[in-house]
Amino acid sequence: MSSPYFDYYDGSKLFQGLATRIGLPLDLVNFLIAQIAALCLARLFRKPLKLASPEFRHSVCLVIGLIMGYFCFGKQSIHLSVLAMLSYSLLKFLPQHLVGNAILAASIFYLSCLHLHRQIYHTADYTLDITGPLMVITQRVTSLAYSLQDTLTQKEINANGSHSSVGQLSTKIEKIPSPLEYFAFTLAFQTLMCGPVVFYSDYIDFIEGARVDANEKEKHEMEPSPRKAVMYKVAGSLGAALLYLTLGKKYPLSVLGGLVDPASEVSRSWSAFYLLWYAYLSTLVVRCKYYHAWLLSEAICNNCGMGFNGYDNNGTPKWDKMSNIDVFGFEFAQNFRSAVTSWNKNTNAWLRYVAYERGGAAWRTARVYALSAIWHGFHPGYYLTFLAGGLFTVAARKIRGVARPLFLGSRPRKLFYDFLTFVTTRVAMTYATVPFVLLHLAPSLAFYGKLYYSLHFIAIGALLIPERRRFTSSTSVITELPQKSSSVNKDNLPVHETNGKLKTS
Repeated sequence: MSSPYFDYYDGSKLFQGLATRIGLPLDLVNFLIAQIAALCLARLFRKPLKLASPEFRHSVCLVIGLIMGYFCFGKQSIHLSVLAMLSYSLLKFLPQHLVGNAILAASIFYLSCLHLHRQIYHTADYTLDITGPLMVITQRVTSLAYSLQDTLTQKEINANGSHSSVGQLSTKIEKIPSPLEYFAFTLAFQTLMCGPVVFYSDYIDFIEGARVDANEKEKHEMEPSPRKAVMYKVAGSLGAALLYLTLGKKYPLSVLGGLVDPASEVSRSWSAFYLLWYAYLSTLVVRCKYYHAWLLSEAICNNCGMGFNGYDNNGTPKWDKMSNIDVFGFEFAQNFRSAVTSWNKNTNAWLRYVAYERGGAAWRTARVYALSAIWHGFHPGYYLTFLAGGLFTVAARKIRGVARPLFLGSRPRKLFYDFLTFVTTRVAMTYATVPFVLLHLAPSLAFYGKLYYSLHFIAIGALLIPERRRFTSSTSVITELPQKSSSVNKDNLPVHETNGKLKTS
């Protein structure tokens, strides 16, 4: 039931000739043009618009966001405004103690309808679609709603003299935003296309000029310049794009789809080791697309003044509050948990806030994985990846508890252990994430079948290892979730896997 790519894509066709000339899909060309324009326009907020009124700065963010949305998605961009209006109506008319759960349910339902429509009707060549920005908007409206709900809950707790068991965020909001504040926040051009998620308090601080922590103002009277951070991230984004263009044609992901055909060369002649090596390179190509988009989006945030995160011990300004990816942390991680911690970090903070801290402790991890999976969509590959990811995280923790002490006796043994865990993590991450990028069930199961489901069986076997007896404090957190996110680092909120993302098929 799919439609031709060119007919289905509803964005601007103005640069179709350029797309044909350089050999890239039109939707990706429009995305690049929109993001480069956003990078240039972002500078206005640090110079000519730095002293403008908050209302004018809100208006500029909103208008550019609307234009960008229409340029990239055409008539489909109406969904961006509809979801924002639906959420604002619930925010205004529902009791405050219900708004968080209600807006989460409504926005996830709306997003799910668009996910299903895309899954049924779009062609596999369609790379960028409206569900990407809708995923980002869902994060924004739900985090804002829960912040309002938690503010009311905290007031009631304080009035009763009780102690709150809910983690405290720096995103506490005292009143419902005005329509201009709300729609500018949800549709701001800086992070509309692919995130990262920005909490409302951080956005308001940016609009009103409070971009340097109060504790640092006495030490640093001048606002730090983001120029070096922007240049570094733009360079990283270009490097990722170059690597994508270099490797994309040599290691296309579509080759792995041939596994469903027993007569294909992949099924007949490729060994398990070569298949795993090819899968690593082809998924690296996909990751480069994410690296390019996320680093460029982060540079846009920094260039307009968002993302300052205080100073390090040497007095150097840190511009990592809107950081979505730690490339080296992910690519050179020595365990599965560290790799997950480095990937899509601000989405992890959102999942932590709206899922992990809600309800009983017994189902925390299940809530996080369930919301993450539904938020991504309904392709079977997503669920196979999340299932494998959860299994590998728990299994790796048990294996590490038994194996690591055996290698701490000498430096050579420890170096060997570090190398071994690095290689193991890369193999496990490749094995787990191939279904995520293949999307469909048949090629994903064929890939696992070619490898005899070996890592699944190893992980299940590791679950039989007895738990090491140890004392844990009441404030400890589960090891499946990272300890901190730069977006909420003042509150020590752990996070989990998966942001608005550049949709890949």
